[in-house]
Amino acid sequence: MKPSSPARRRWALAATTLVAGSLALAGCSGSASSDSSDGTVSMSLATSWIPMVQFAGTYEADSNGYYADEGLDVTIIAGGSEVDPTATVAAGDAEIGMSNADAVARANESGADLVIFAAAFQKSPLGILSTSEDPLTTPEDLVGKTIGVPSGDEAIHQTLLETNGIDESSVTSVPVSFDIAPLTSGEVDGQYAFYTEQAVALEQTGDPGAFLFLADYGQDVYANVYYATRDTVENNPELIENFLRAEIKGWQDAVADPAGAADLAVNVYGKDTGLDIEEQTLSMQRQIELLSTDETEEYGLLYLTDDGIQRNIDSITGLGITADESLFDASFLEDVYDGSSSL
Repeated sequence: MKPSSPARRRWALAATTLVAGSLALAGCSGSASSDSSDGTVSMSLATSWIPMVQFAGTYEADSNGYYADEGLDVTIIAGGSEVDPTATVAAGDAEIGMSNADAVARANESGADLVIFAAAFQKSPLGILSTSEDPLTTPEDLVGKTIGVPSGDEAIHQTLLETNGIDESSVTSVPVSFDIAPLTSGEVDGQYAFYTEQAVALEQTGDPGAFLFLADYGQDVYANVYYATRDTVENNPELIENFLRAEIKGWQDAVADPAGAADLAVNVYGKDTGLDIEEQTLSMQRQIELLSTDETEEYGLLYLTDDGIQRNIDSITGLGITADESLFDASFLEDVYDGSSSL
């Protein structure tokens, strides 16, 4: 179901909001500011991980000039294991961030006031990877098995079992990293992994494997969501809309040409990270399954529907994290698409 619009606060602010918002933020490191020579607005985008095809839409928007077309000069701040993009945005060091919806909700619990306004991955790529020889395709298949659980995913694992009526004592869990060696060596029967990363690595060994998506069993959380502080959302809506328009066009290009998107990630934006072109191309192809859904076919890429928002709220609160409708604002997408499903 398409979302109904909140109050159209941006129309009342349209004449003054970009200038006022830029001035209000100018004192913060990394904050949007207008170049007096040509009116270009400088801003920063904090991604959740190192440069890779996961952020293909952003790279396409930048390289194809879509940001520039919208009057934006965007600095892309790469994430990593020691970087929390929600903290970067909350501190005012970037206007917009990318992360998972549950991570944004958790940041708000800790005092941030962030609002999600778009979601690239309509379905989370997180799940349990197993081999074709012993596929695990439902939560019931985990009974009597040994499952590798990376540090930080223990609560997710416990919630999966509880939600699906599986006795925790019937499943042996052991700590692992996101390397697939424990799976291929037979140390574990399955392990938590990403459909777009570790599942690709297993496929490259010649085993297509099996994948149990958490989203299919009670943990339906948006991934690669875009968010900003509530202050930015309310007082600088034109910045959000201009950014979204460019970002959507970038993702449209990435979906239309996955090989080209992978090449851009490997040879331009991630040229110093040692990415493998075959792996990144396979990853991008898998991402399309998560980016393009029946809902995005109807409304457009990155869309937030009422049904999707409610599924996320239910999933996030199921993880013991506070979340309600105030975490999301779908009206920017509605304005940008203006009744169409593509730009």
